[in-house]
Amino acid sequence: MNILNRYIGSSFLGGCIPVILMLLSLFSFLALSEELEDVGKGSYELVDALLVVACGLPALAVNLLPVTVLLGGLLGLGALANNLELTAMRAAAVSTARICVPIIQLSLAIIGVVLLLQSLVIPKTEFFATQLRGKTLIEENLADFENETANDGSEEFWTRNAGQFIRFDKVMPDRSLAGVEIYQFDEQAVLQKILQTPRAELLQDNTWLLHQVRETTLHEQHAQTELQDTLLWQALLSEDQTRTLMTSASSLSPADLWRSIRRLEENNMNAESQRVIFWTQMSIPVGILAMALMALPFLLGSVRSVSVGQRIAMGGIIGISYYLIQQISGHLAGIMHWNVVLTVLSPGLLLLVIAIVLLKRSN
Repeated sequence: MNILNRYIGSSFLGGCIPVILMLLSLFSFLALSEELEDVGKGSYELVDALLVVACGLPALAVNLLPVTVLLGGLLGLGALANNLELTAMRAAAVSTARICVPIIQLSLAIIGVVLLLQSLVIPKTEFFATQLRGKTLIEENLADFENETANDGSEEFWTRNAGQFIRFDKVMPDRSLAGVEIYQFDEQAVLQKILQTPRAELLQDNTWLLHQVRETTLHEQHAQTELQDTLLWQALLSEDQTRTLMTSASSLSPADLWRSIRRLEENNMNAESQRVIFWTQMSIPVGILAMALMALPFLLGSVRSVSVGQRIAMGGIIGISYYLIQQISGHLAGIMHWNVVLTVLSPGLLLLVIAIVLLKRSN
């Protein structure tokens, strides 16, 4: 049976690999055409555009995997069906559930890879791509930043926003700024207050959470210092500056995204949009398993009544429909304020139930 597992699994994987390579090539070409529109702005060059597209490949691959396993299953296992090998297996008393075992095992392995990419790879690659885009704007002084080198050789950024001067050391992948100092002046340009924090975290829109804040208020004869664990702060950076430096919330790892949701709830802020993003990430493993199992009912029937092209076309329709419904469900959860977990996970769970029912019927 181990030989049978390896044979079915290798056929399934052999169909998925060319599909994912084809889809990545197609969507990468579309992404590159968009990036080429910005080539020539500031110091943004063709090499930068290629690097940005390359950094987007892990996230693109994760989003395409549910459709990939369906089309790959139809392509790889379809070869077994066309050669009547699946029919021979069933004639040899190999049950449908037994045929599903290597498919489920490979699907779980793919899900493990997806979780690793979401947790470790995608946040870093998306952060690097954002910094690469923002670097050219900062170098050309198009984002109202001044980049300087401190005495110890490290870089620091200065900007002015809402009547205050802000200095910070660097931008972190978890959508936070490290080593932040805020200088507030009055109308006569006299320094009134200094705030220092080792970390300023972007919660949503332009609301920031400052951690371990040291607030120094300057009076005519003395200075008063106050320490606070956390402090909400509005408009630390302008909207353009935030877009230039910060990655989107969808680029966060599930763990960081969940912590961000908890921060919003602790500060009585609306975390619905980030909940939708979190459960959308969690819906991808469900979709992968459902799509992998959905391929088998198309192959266990009569292989002569349905051609390979018809199976691939049907799989493409199901995959595209699932992708669109998944996107719509996320938007509906935010707009209609429905239960986020049920609304976002329902397309994948429904498809999984349908696949199981069809497999039982085919058995």
